[in-house]
Amino acid sequence: MTRQNTPDKTPDASRRPVPSQLKWLTLPLTIELISNSIGLLSLPFAQEELIAQIQATLPQMGMDVELTPAMLQTTLWTTFFLLMALTLLAYYVLEGVKDGRGWAWVMCILIGVFSLLNLPFGPFIGLALLYGAFQPQVRAYFGC
Repeated sequence: MTRQNTPDKTPDASRRPVPSQLKWLTLPLTIELISNSIGLLSLPFAQEELIAQIQATLPQMGMDVELTPAMLQTTLWTTFFLLMALTLLAYYVLEGVKDGRGWAWVMCILIGVFSLLNLPFGPFIGLALLYGAFQPQVRAYFGC
């Protein structure tokens, strides 16, 4: 039996050469992914400290509010789900960057801009993402 030649159905990005400047996107996204994962895994263990900080910060902000345990639990669960969403976003954007997807290039720019606000290490990640996203070889890789 002979095998019939079938057309190659791989995406166009796999045919393009991967630029060496792509590491300016993959490395910061990997760091972001690891950082978010560590934060997500350590959140249950930091519960008491977070509650104490929230209760100490409210009077400093001029808010004379007594938080109930239910409100504090809601705050922790909201933090958990937001951090989980950010971790999944970083993972899918990293995979999209590796595959050369156009939407991943746009998401790198958005993550880079928002990372600039995340002190103390976020500005380094944001600047690296923005620098890498606008390299001519990287833009050509994504078809932008």
